[in-house]
Amino acid sequence: MKVILKQNVKNLGMVGTVVDVKPGYARNFLVPHRLAEIATEGAIKNWQLGAERRQKRIEAELAEARTLAEKLTGVVLPFTKTVNADGVVFGSVNKADIYKALTELGHKLGKDAIELNMPIKALGETEVSIYLKPTVFAKIKVQINPLTTVEEKIADAKPAEVTEEAK
Repeated sequence: MKVILKQNVKNLGMVGTVVDVKPGYARNFLVPHRLAEIATEGAIKNWQLGAERRQKRIEAELAEARTLAEKLTGVVLPFTKTVNADGVVFGSVNKADIYKALTELGHKLGKDAIELNMPIKALGETEVSIYLKPTVFAKIKVQINPLTTVEEKIADAKPAEVTEEAK
């Protein structure tokens, strides 16, 4: 079944392209979520009439995404996590943590833009991809630094002083 994409769909195509997909995928996902419409002759003619206006808008969005990618390239997000004596990190850094750190720095992007399959649980730097547009990606670094080890916290904790009245 042929459909016209109304929005960019990851691993499928960009706005305005006519793609051939399985009928169930078109009927059950693409059309109800307003990501595509069925490619009839009339629909294709309508898309061709508005192609020039859409192309200008797409170029503007791509230029904006490229400038954001340039700003994001080289960004290092530092996080501190508690570790034990063996260097095992307690907790992890996930998409929500990265999203929050990026928004605090003033970068506006969606949570879905962050490509992180599993939370980061290792000390040091890890590279994370940011998906902005189908052809525009940025790479940032997430750095996890040790806060203190659990054993050091226990050693630093002072025992409660026993007062004369408590005896």
